[in-house]
Amino acid sequence: MKRSLLVATLLLTCALGNAQPAAPEAKSVPEQVVHLVELLRDSYATGYPEATQLQTLKVGDRSLTLAVFTIEGFNGGNNYTQYLALFSADASEAGAVYQRLVDVMPIGAGGWRAVQPLAAKVVSEPAQVPLLIDLPGMENTAGDAVNFPSRPNVTHLSLQGRPSERLLELH
Repeated sequence: MKRSLLVATLLLTCALGNAQPAAPEAKSVPEQVVHLVELLRDSYATGYPEATQLQTLKVGDRSLTLAVFTIEGFNGGNNYTQYLALFSADASEAGAVYQRLVDVMPIGAGGWRAVQPLAAKVVSEPAQVPLLIDLPGMENTAGDAVNFPSRPNVTHLSLQGRPSERLLELH
């Protein structure tokens, strides 16, 4: 009896030792934004999930998801920063689709500019490098209250590796 119990235990141990670990579940973009907030905030700041905006752009045969999210109260103050996170839909070796973070960057803040609503447009051919994306928004002028920008603008994103930007004024 002891011998058969020992053999059964040994077989079970070998079987469990050779088992493949379960693949981590792919996180949705909103779940990944929650993690980004935790990484970017200081000990006083908090995320403002109700202000998170998502948009998926079709770029040739792939998709790019943009997430604009807000963190407020840095250093205990009455301030905020908007961030733009770019995610690319990729597939694992097993064929499961997941969203890979491309980059995250500040895109707006009180007294600077705001992206509201998120209405990005691809302005170059999908195969063109760098990929060009226009992101309309509003910017503050000298006479504007901090949280009320009045001048329309377009942030022109150039995406080749990490995104870079150039502000274009609308007249």
